[in-house]
Amino acid sequence: MILELLLFTAVLSVDSFSAAIALGFRHFSWRRALFFALSSGLSEGLATAIGFLLGRIARKLIMDVDHWVAFALLVAVGAHMCWTAYREQHDEGGQAQEVKVHGPLRILFVSAITSIDSLGVGVSLGIVNKPIGIYSTAIGVGAFVSTYLGLFLARRLSGALGSKVEMLAGLVLIALGIKMLSI
Repeated sequence: MILELLLFTAVLSVDSFSAAIALGFRHFSWRRALFFALSSGLSEGLATAIGFLLGRIARKLIMDVDHWVAFALLVAVGAHMCWTAYREQHDEGGQAQEVKVHGPLRILFVSAITSIDSLGVGVSLGIVNKPIGIYSTAIGVGAFVSTYLGLFLARRLSGALGSKVEMLAGLVLIALGIKMLSI
């Protein structure tokens, strides 16, 4: 059971890590990083628990649409980030630029989207009647840690890559959305 638990945690943390890298290219404070990590961890853990309950009630309904919802939302956020980066690159260069940060609503939105996989996993855990408290807690903690790691890796990379990294970040979210279709 421990190996299975670690595998679920690692696999489901990949999306949180990737999203944190994508959003971490913009400036963030320690407080904002904590908020993002907490929202990712809580979203993943709660989605797993909700999926468990839904798996007990209506497995077929959730499994048919979860990947399409995740695809549409991630592509929309990623495309918006690409458009913003493109627009900023083509603005007049002589004006001073304000420091851009991701707002709390975007962070909550991305946290919720990336936890749709956990909802699906929770459904399967509900069907096979696994101990959901242990699974949802481990998955939530894994998402918290991976979000922090992703944010700080992005911070280090953004200094090395320059100001055009938001376009890359948007493309990462679009790729995550496309990945959802293969599930």
